[in-house]
Amino acid sequence: MPYRRIPPILLLLALFACTPAQQKPVIATAVDDADARRTSFEATLRILDEHPEYVDELFAQSRQHPKTLDRLLHDTAQHLHEEELAKRTAVQLCGAPAGLKTTLIASLDLMQDQPAALNAAAEAIEERPKETANMVTQRELAIRRTVHALVVAVQQKPKAESAFREALSENSDAIAAIITKDPELSGKLFKSIAKAGVKRGTSELEAFVKAYAE
Repeated sequence: MPYRRIPPILLLLALFACTPAQQKPVIATAVDDADARRTSFEATLRILDEHPEYVDELFAQSRQHPKTLDRLLHDTAQHLHEEELAKRTAVQLCGAPAGLKTTLIASLDLMQDQPAALNAAAEAIEERPKETANMVTQRELAIRRTVHALVVAVQQKPKAESAFREALSENSDAIAAIITKDPELSGKLFKSIAKAGVKRGTSELEAFVKAYAE
């Protein structure tokens, strides 16, 4: 009798009676047929639904099988553009802060030489600017390091520098309100602007003096 015609319960009983070495060819033959494979997977998933603790054991064992684990992660990633699945995944990550941090760091490191990934991350920030700002402002050091890295980065990219100046112009009043709360900082900026004007010519310095006089 072909294995695909054996009822799942009988197949399970047969597997329990086999040694691990004997189970492999039995399982391989049983799942070789698409219909039998779907039936077996569905039966297994229903049992896992009823016993979530078994999933923990399955995951623990899957880590010993890198090919299968990588494929599961690959398939998940390929479908994370689906909003429902993305939200379900985000819920789990946000519920594990240490894992979220490690995943973000790994993703940031890996995407640096992958333009498509970098662009996708930038698009996400474009769509959630307030949320991004709220995240960065959770920690003082994060603000200081991010601002420093941003200033350095925009100086190396003409288009980015242009957009940065435009952003400063759009928010000039708010930036001025923050800066003028610290007289020492205001003095440093005025001094830096004066130095930059001298190095580049008088036009920048004249524009600054004119704006200050107004």
